[in-house]
Amino acid sequence: MNRGNKLLDYVKLLDSSIQVGGFTHSFGMDIHIREGTIRNAEDLESFMRCQLHPSIVRLEGMAIKGIYTAADHKDTWRIALIDKLVHVQRTPGDLREQAASMGKRLIRLARALHPWIEFSQLEQIFAKYDSVGCLSTVHAWINHHLDIPVEEAVLGYLHSAMNACITEASKVIPLNNDTTKDLMVRLATDLENEWKTVSASAADGLAQPTSMSMKSFFPSFHMLGAGLHAYRA
Repeated sequence: MNRGNKLLDYVKLLDSSIQVGGFTHSFGMDIHIREGTIRNAEDLESFMRCQLHPSIVRLEGMAIKGIYTAADHKDTWRIALIDKLVHVQRTPGDLREQAASMGKRLIRLARALHPWIEFSQLEQIFAKYDSVGCLSTVHAWINHHLDIPVEEAVLGYLHSAMNACITEASKVIPLNNDTTKDLMVRLATDLENEWKTVSASAADGLAQPTSMSMKSFFPSFHMLGAGLHAYRA
């Protein structure tokens, strides 16, 4: 099976119509809808551009990129640490058990689809360092073992998150099919531009590729300093 087909089969698991593809959080969108600050397509687009895109790019996007680098170096400690930092930063305390179960569910589904991948290695990392297995961590691990380029892995995750939010919003606020399609096209372009900007900025700090510091793996994560002390695996 060629790489393109493997990626296509895997991406089906991230579809928002199945349970694991719904992601583990709404990025605060549901609160804005309940409070009435997101009432129409214009409000939703503003929220996505100003809040959701910068957030998921700088956290999940850079986490996936960091895990790819750590996996290349067989640095299991950094894989676990990135996973912990994303989990603590992103997931509300009362939803952390649910968030952990989503990553496990993705492993079970992907194991059936790609039985040649040694998922036991990833599970051993989580057990050894008492980390969680966030959806973005598992996503990165699977794509790395499928030899999917990191840019494709990141953008696949980001687009799935964006589409899941728009799909959920469309159930509550009035969005017809044409409006939804136009919104997705515009926001997809904005999301990719956001990623290019953040990724390029982070690359500027990687002038020393032999450096094995955590900052070289995950340069834009703003909780890095606190995380290294509070969540050291």
